[in-house]
Amino acid sequence: MNISLVSCCLEEGNLSYPLGALCIQSALDAAEMRAEHLPFTLSDDPSQAAAKVARMSPQVVGLSVYLWNRTWMDRFTETLRTQTNDLVIFAGGPEATANPLSFDLSILDFLILGEGEEVVVDAISAIQQGKQPKGKGIVTTLNELSWAPSPELSGLPSPLLDHQADCFLKQGASVLWEMTRGCPFHCSFCFESRGQRSVRHFPLPQLEAELALLIAKQVGEVYILDPTFNMDKQRTLTILSMLAEKQSDIHFVFEIRAELLDNELAEAFARINCALQIGLQSSEQEVLKIANRRFDSKLFAKKISYLNARGIPFGLDLIIGLPKDTLSAFMKSVDYAVSLKPSNLDVFPLSLLPGTLVAEQAKEFSITHLSEAPYTIIESPTFPKRDLQQALVLKESLDLFFTKGQAGMWLQKLSEVVSLRPSAILLSFSSFLDAYLKKSGEQADDLDIYLLQETFVRSLLRKLGLRRFEAVLLSFIELHQGIAFFHEYGESPVLHLSYSLDALSDFVHLTGDAFLKRYPKMRQEVLGITSDDEERLLFVPLQ
Repeated sequence: MNISLVSCCLEEGNLSYPLGALCIQSALDAAEMRAEHLPFTLSDDPSQAAAKVARMSPQVVGLSVYLWNRTWMDRFTETLRTQTNDLVIFAGGPEATANPLSFDLSILDFLILGEGEEVVVDAISAIQQGKQPKGKGIVTTLNELSWAPSPELSGLPSPLLDHQADCFLKQGASVLWEMTRGCPFHCSFCFESRGQRSVRHFPLPQLEAELALLIAKQVGEVYILDPTFNMDKQRTLTILSMLAEKQSDIHFVFEIRAELLDNELAEAFARINCALQIGLQSSEQEVLKIANRRFDSKLFAKKISYLNARGIPFGLDLIIGLPKDTLSAFMKSVDYAVSLKPSNLDVFPLSLLPGTLVAEQAKEFSITHLSEAPYTIIESPTFPKRDLQQALVLKESLDLFFTKGQAGMWLQKLSEVVSLRPSAILLSFSSFLDAYLKKSGEQADDLDIYLLQETFVRSLLRKLGLRRFEAVLLSFIELHQGIAFFHEYGESPVLHLSYSLDALSDFVHLTGDAFLKRYPKMRQEVLGITSDDEERLLFVPLQ
């Protein structure tokens, strides 16, 4: 039987790794049902993609549908169906599982709801025998929904080890590596809020074999698919020890809960080349309580300090527009997040994903949102459209000034010296940038972000009558910009500093006026940056 599996990723390159389709392909292959995987991206025309698939004369086509590719898949399916009727088409994936009632079963033959490896094999087997597919997780009528039982992970074939993923494992590529399924928490905005509150692990021997393959293929970056990687401390330490022992050049990205960190775990993370992503979402107790999350700001900050003490890069996630959220609360959350000195802040407007608790609560909290993917908030009683637009302006400033400009190590100090909250500085930067672009006629993406930051800080200090702090602040900023540049490109910048490194180290703990009193005279230094065998930074005089 000619079976085609169709995936559609965000774009070519690092965001193109269709894990869901690869898992189904591996399951079919293990059952001796060969399937052709046809990967596309959002840049591909869905109608042309459908024509390509139709020319291959498949008997069964399976679609891997996610939030971001739903519109693409709908157009693909409509076109494919017009070109051939003698064809079975089914859809699965997170979007089908969460929002089955939105699919048209006059175009599709059936849906797969839940984890699909075993039920897809059952469905294809029935088709081969000339029977109607049926069973839990196989939906042929929207009047009777059921979800597939969760398979035993140790019994599933590995797309890595059976080499289905080989064409995506290019040197330097980014890869998704699945270690667990499930989550013990039930945050209202997440698909897991309605899922099983249990965690299932892939066997450690399998992970060890997969790691050896990833190293052999020389992939560049691996995103660990485990929403709470540090939930089981002993397993976490075992895996981190395994990664450290291999001493590979791979950069790993983990999702963790800050509250579960301790010094031992932080020390284990510090031994490998990695970054951590942490879901803060908001710093407001009332907002987080409704979202089914517990939060203690002092405990959270203490746990984060374990990472900063060891120089472990980490990012924080924030959501705009959760129930009871306000513009003021969001700005406070930004201020709190900046104070923790993350390497990046990822901000998202709330998506009321079908199947999540927050989507069911939309009417209760009078939240209006897009009826189709990506289901983002339009407004709520506490977050009207005008405020939402202001929050999105702040998000854009965070993306450019803070994350792209890698301002995590110095924005809080600037805030202290000028007596403005970080959120206020970022909004001021947005106004500054608008005026700058109108005057220069340039595009924001074409600008040197480090030079732009320096120009803005000079302007801000002059506007506030604080030019006496210009030399120390710009030296402090340039120092951290240089370090960021060195880490990102592996090349030495040339630093022009007005104070010594020791003085700038003291500046971290002093007020602006106390610093000028202690260091009344400037001391010009020109430095380069290199590192030793243990990757410790070394500053080299260039004069």
